Amino acid sequence: MTPYRHKIETPAAWTGREIGGKAGLTYRLTPAQLAAFGAALDHTRHMRPQEATREDFDHPEIVALTAWLEETIRHGRGAVLLSGITPGTHSQEDMERIYWGIGCRLGVPVEQSSLGDRLGHVQHVKDDPVARGYRSNEELMPHTDSYRIVGLMCLQRGESGGYSRIVSSLAVHNEILATRPDLLEPLYDGYYYAIAEARFSANPVTDFKIPVFCCIDGSVSCGISRSFIDDAAKLRGERVPAKLIEALDYFDATAERDDLRAKFLLEPGEMLLWHNFQMLHARDAYRDSPEHTRHLLRLWLRIENDRPIADAILQRAAIYERLYQERRERVLA
Repeated sequence: MTPYRHKIETPAAWTGREIGGKAGLTYRLTPAQLAAFGAALDHTRHMRPQEATREDFDHPEIVALTAWLEETIRHGRGAVLLSGITPGTHSQEDMERIYWGIGCRLGVPVEQSSLGDRLGHVQHVKDDPVARGYRSNEELMPHTDSYRIVGLMCLQRGESGGYSRIVSSLAVHNEILATRPDLLEPLYDGYYYAIAEARFSANPVTDFKIPVFCCIDGSVSCGISRSFIDDAAKLRGERVPAKLIEALDYFDATAERDDLRAKFLLEPGEMLLWHNFQMLHARDAYRDSPEHTRHLLRLWLRIENDRPIADAILQRAAIYERLYQERRERVLA
């Protein structure tokens, strides 16, 4: 694919310095919106949180809020941090119910692991056989997930660490174009992936390359998981091309620049929602204690009528769906 060689001017191509960090991403829920969620909680109290549907959260205030969220995430700055829900006002079950309801208004929650969970629990699992990053307490470098909208809600902070980092992948593209345009070509070419859960399948490595950047109809999008690239090279018995390594190193260094990224702690009750293919997210390593165990909830949302994105990037989600379907069939057999 031919690299896009113009500065991206869309609202989602912000820098952390321009947007003002966490404060610039934050929207505080109004008293009317909080009252609407209170009514939705009362309406759905008889069911488990994830049994609630889109229609259960069709209060006019919530409908207007989620319409604004959708517009901002898809066509605006690409990320929103919602505040106003706190442990002092809501239980953890209420937080989960509200977060799930917002997700159902924005899209369709999908499975995130072989456990079949549509609301992932981001916490340290010491003996995870698949070693998924979100179930570790290690640092996660800037990356994307698999679906178009991704969200995190904090239920509890850890004892220390665990800072979230978010950066516009479009701003990273602009910086690479301005300073090292020669590195765009290997990033648009990409490399094969070895998705963690596919290692036990008949096809542990993709037979096609997945680009880091793509441009379709003038819209630049990004998909990246460097660990999947490194694992694919090992399984293929080869080295990642030297020019791609240089490009990925430069990509990583650019994404970690203090003037580009926003870095902050998610406080209990806060929700961060973003467009996965316009934003990169990362996390500092953290430490738990018996009194403070870090626990976040994650949503992957499928949405329709969104920006065009290279099929190879979208195939990452399709691989997960195939793996989980195969697992269900084995269980039923």
